[in-house]
Amino acid sequence: MNSISLLSTVVLALSIFAAASVARAQPETGGFMPDGQVRSENQAVSQALINTIMPIGVGYGAVKLFDGNTAETLGASLAIYGLVVGPSSGNFYANDYLRGGLGALTRLGAAFLLQDATSEVFGREFADALGVDNSSVSFSETNIVVGSTLMVGTIAYNIITAPVSVREYNREMGYTMEIQSLPGTGRAAPVITARIHL
Repeated sequence: MNSISLLSTVVLALSIFAAASVARAQPETGGFMPDGQVRSENQAVSQALINTIMPIGVGYGAVKLFDGNTAETLGASLAIYGLVVGPSSGNFYANDYLRGGLGALTRLGAAFLLQDATSEVFGREFADALGVDNSSVSFSETNIVVGSTLMVGTIAYNIITAPVSVREYNREMGYTMEIQSLPGTGRAAPVITARIHL
């Protein structure tokens, strides 16, 4: 499998995980915060996807299109940012820094495990831009298997749990708005609930 088809497979898998996450989401719940902002589950998932896919695509494209060392290094760094930090941005949006930070730290560790497979996954130009991967490796090596499992697993976990982070944040704020069906009518209506903390 060449690097383009492997990268396409990873992007397709991320899209499927995101679509499944949005499809499973409960009715939209937003929290009214003192500054008037509303946190949205769909917005959290969108931010995680955009901050993952866009930097990877733009960074990978920059490495392939430009010949300058600076442009290639910046492009490769942007792609690594998309892989490591991007999936956690939905959690960060909901102020869930623990879940998002642990995911990003795990992916950073996975990136170190996978650095010897950079040219096999992204291509030789990408590996040269980062200054890693001077030897060929087999995809069955332990560090490659563990690193790729950690990378893909935490990417999926952070994107899928972005709505959970939003719900937890809204619950902590004490104000929520939900769309619920009215008893006996089958019609949906917005219901505002509030909790008072003493």
